[in-house]
Amino acid sequence: MAGGSEMLRNGADSREAELETYLHDLCSEVTLWSKKEGFFSHYVEQIDEQVSEDFLAKFGKLKTDEARFRKMWEIKPIHTLKVQSFYKEKSRQVSEERRADGNKAFQNKKYQQALILYSQAVMRAPYDEGDSYALALANRSAVLHHLGDHRRCLTDIDLAFRADYPPALAYKVLDRRGQCYLKLRQYRAAEEAFTAAAKALSASDLADKKLVTWQKDLAKKIDLSQTQKEDEAEESCPSQSSSAASLFGGASAVLPNASAAVSLHVSKDEGRFAVVNRKVPAGKVLMAERPYSSVLMDDKSGFNCTHCYARLVAPVPCRWCSGVAFCSPKCRDVALASYHRWECRFLDLLKGSGVSINVHLALRVATQHGLHFFKKLRDRLGQPPVLPSASSPHHPEDYLSFYHLAGLEEMRSAKDFFHRTLIAVFLLKILQRAHFFGKWDDEGPPDKGLTEDEALVGGLLLRHLQVSQFNAHELSGMGFADGDNNYKVTKSVFLGLAVYPTIAFCNHSCFPAVARYFEGDRMVIVTLRPLNPGDAIAENYGPIFTHHRKQERQRKLLSRYWFRCRCEACEGDWPVYDLMPDRRTLRCQTCTSPLPFRMENKSHVKCSECGASCNAVETYKAVDKANKLYASGLVHMDEGRREEAIKDFRMFVDAVCLLVAPPYKELHLAMQSLRLLVAAGGTIHTPLPPKAK
Repeated sequence: MAGGSEMLRNGADSREAELETYLHDLCSEVTLWSKKEGFFSHYVEQIDEQVSEDFLAKFGKLKTDEARFRKMWEIKPIHTLKVQSFYKEKSRQVSEERRADGNKAFQNKKYQQALILYSQAVMRAPYDEGDSYALALANRSAVLHHLGDHRRCLTDIDLAFRADYPPALAYKVLDRRGQCYLKLRQYRAAEEAFTAAAKALSASDLADKKLVTWQKDLAKKIDLSQTQKEDEAEESCPSQSSSAASLFGGASAVLPNASAAVSLHVSKDEGRFAVVNRKVPAGKVLMAERPYSSVLMDDKSGFNCTHCYARLVAPVPCRWCSGVAFCSPKCRDVALASYHRWECRFLDLLKGSGVSINVHLALRVATQHGLHFFKKLRDRLGQPPVLPSASSPHHPEDYLSFYHLAGLEEMRSAKDFFHRTLIAVFLLKILQRAHFFGKWDDEGPPDKGLTEDEALVGGLLLRHLQVSQFNAHELSGMGFADGDNNYKVTKSVFLGLAVYPTIAFCNHSCFPAVARYFEGDRMVIVTLRPLNPGDAIAENYGPIFTHHRKQERQRKLLSRYWFRCRCEACEGDWPVYDLMPDRRTLRCQTCTSPLPFRMENKSHVKCSECGASCNAVETYKAVDKANKLYASGLVHMDEGRREEAIKDFRMFVDAVCLLVAPPYKELHLAMQSLRLLVAAGGTIHTPLPPKAK
């Protein structure tokens, strides 16, 4: 969120202001912890009882986040909270039980069930204790081979050998490796694998007769591999291929993750916000950005990669815990080298505390960098934010691009700051015990004085909690009810939370101009309707006018984002779908203003804004012609032809926006269909959650 349409303090009467204050205080706590789950809400209640109004008033007058953090640390009762490692540990016994169950399923040719059971065995197996991990991987490679997933089979085989797979069994797995390479038409690699398998027979405990059979079989496979003189071109891996979106007009020199058609404006009421600097039709990509930081939801950790959010098929475990899973060794190694090394042993503590995913995101911004990064950054933190320009372009990968996003600290109450600082202390205690600041003495006093490094990071954690409240986006996948081509019964499925520093410049509208979809964790922003120079690139923060009445939208936005929306749908108090009249309000074809309603016997209407005489009959004919595109788009959508449907809806929207002033039911229905079709282009597909009974 770059800024609101009109901030809370602008012109509301005292009664309304009290309601607004109540709403945003109520929602602010929801972004920190659950009232129903976990221990943290009870801890806060206990601390609140011991803090006087006078202390709270003085606390509210502190000017910096570091000063607030230092003051909070001095409160003795806050250190009664016991912070210690709590996570899902490995279990050799559980792993071997799951592997035995997987063997039974595999023997009964229940391959999908076997895959799940073997994956559970892989996840729970100790990484460096015995051979349960290597055996589970090798068994899973067998079922992947039967399912025709040769690349993942090869990955499991590689991991099994790195985990010291027993030499006496190596010949089987090496043979499987060779068979995968044959299927992938990588003949040199296949020959090497079969040759290695033949050599490995010497370490096996096969009886003589079986040994001879294996030797003959491998000799034939080596000969087969050698008949191909050259490897054929390797097919691209489906999970890695991507039709990455291209920015409309190329990338901006000022905003590298945005189109050249995007500029930034700044105003007192709306802060920094994105606009277009030229005409942009519907269906054009204006922004595409990977997150600065992101966190997967707890309940998705068994279904999606903790690092890249890809759907899990053959999960790769953390070396230490069983609470997270990765889609590949690459994602695992990146996570273990950065954030997960600090978070690993405290994930269940975070979950059990009841703190929100926003809180985890605030921690992740710290753990993904490490202490040395922030120590080097200290001198830059005092630099004021600068509006990006040609001489000073935006750097979305820079920490300061996150740090300077709107936190609305000038609007926060003393109580809000107190509670957020209390959360920051909890997070710092986790970092202390994770040895983020160096060795931690578990026997030492929990309230010992802060070091300069701890005070620095504590203040930054408090800043992260403010920024994440207003700038975090849902990261989602698409769920399809009946196959991937059923575009009418789809739903966005919440997977995690992320901050996108460039996309955060998009303000809200209840009549949004753009839709989003995800290429992995990369968010792509696409226009839903044509935009003219100076138009805001407005996305929707949740309440949309077609489904929510104005008062409901205003209350939600005031409570969650602390602004009063002044978009055209709110200013015009547009009706929801069900109450939208069938009457069409034509536009003047000279100045685009809405025309007065035409009487049936009049062919021309005079524009009240510019005075031009407009041929209403011809305009109606043009609208009727455009409606044929809308009907065609619906047919294509019903038949699962996504690209054809998108083309028809885009052409319809572009045409109708020039002819008819909103609200217009068919226009909004077409935009909603276009939103679903655009979102379905994402690379993360996930099952729809079960319906509540």
